[in-house]
Amino acid sequence: MITDLLSPQAVSDPHAVYRELRENGAMTWLPEHHAWFIATYDGVHEGFHDTRLSSDRITPLETRLSAEKRALLGETFELLRGWMVFHDPPHHERLRGPARRAFTPKVVEGLRPYAQKVVDECIDRMHELAAAGEVVDLVAELAFPLPAIIIAELLGVPPSDRDAFKTWSDQLSAIVFGASTNPQQAERAAAGSREFAAYFGELIAHYERSPGDNLISALIAARHAADPPLGASELVGACTLLLFAGHETTTGLIGNAAVTLATHPDDQAWMREHPAQTPGAVEELHRYDGSQKLMVRIVGTPHERHGQQLERGQTVFLGTASANRDPLMFTAPDELRLDRKDAFRHLGFGYGLHFCLGAPLARLEAQVAIGALVRRCPELRCAIPLDEVTYGASILGRAPTSLPVAWRT
Repeated sequence: MITDLLSPQAVSDPHAVYRELRENGAMTWLPEHHAWFIATYDGVHEGFHDTRLSSDRITPLETRLSAEKRALLGETFELLRGWMVFHDPPHHERLRGPARRAFTPKVVEGLRPYAQKVVDECIDRMHELAAAGEVVDLVAELAFPLPAIIIAELLGVPPSDRDAFKTWSDQLSAIVFGASTNPQQAERAAAGSREFAAYFGELIAHYERSPGDNLISALIAARHAADPPLGASELVGACTLLLFAGHETTTGLIGNAAVTLATHPDDQAWMREHPAQTPGAVEELHRYDGSQKLMVRIVGTPHERHGQQLERGQTVFLGTASANRDPLMFTAPDELRLDRKDAFRHLGFGYGLHFCLGAPLARLEAQVAIGALVRRCPELRCAIPLDEVTYGASILGRAPTSLPVAWRT
């Protein structure tokens, strides 16, 4: 049984590894990660609700580091403390409240025409490249630019800066997504957090003087609704989280969905014939192979779980992707069924208190992108053998690093 979630087998085919872990039991110790892995749907669902499991994984990480590393990552930790996802109640609600007020479903749905315009432009570009005989990388041409452009539009930052966002996000993901195989992760994370903090510090100062119709201005206006009001570093952290989460995970979701559809031509045809079923189909694509593999918790209160004694400070992985393939929850879970009625029960966006604030936006972007892709790029296929598609080596996230594609012209 493979217990190293960064092994080549686990990165290329995590679902096979998760299947073995589920068969081993509801919870398994992963010695390579010094962490417990909860594999079943019921176990993960329960874990999201259990207040004995803390979302604060920044403080334990900081305390384990050497004084030199802590000094190097000081700005990074300061930035991440402004991320609501790393806090428990009541501080979590204090940070989430202003963003929730500014990030309403009405605002998100109002972006649908803009999202459609961006998607059409991206696919136009893909057709131009294909007509010129060039290889089309779906990640570079659609999966990455779409969410990056839209979150930039929402926040009020220039879309032209998205390449910089990509660089800084990749650097910061060494800490956030657990890309621990990189020996220089601390230096890269520190560099990314410095760039993010400086960039958003200037933007916040600008919109404090001259408010605009954007998410940063709305956050500034709502900052005093928190008790106590959000400080400058917390506001920068909130903006960084929205930008980071607003494109990283959605890029992975669109990329994974494209791989899935490219290897399921009959399902592509079904989507073209049933366009009204796109929202439900996207939920199933997310369940089948989403961009979030697991979420991390820290044991705050010692307790027994699934027959094992958990000690304070231990790490627990809530295996969301494993839960989404649990046969006790989903019938024939390893089969793609785009008309699956209960696909919406997947845990790809988390659950409960920490349910993803940006889920409506991610859903909208994926619906528009995948719907247009199956319509405008019929018989989509991978332009390289499937076993040559590479995925980023991350414990938390799953996304193809590139995806050369072709289709019937």
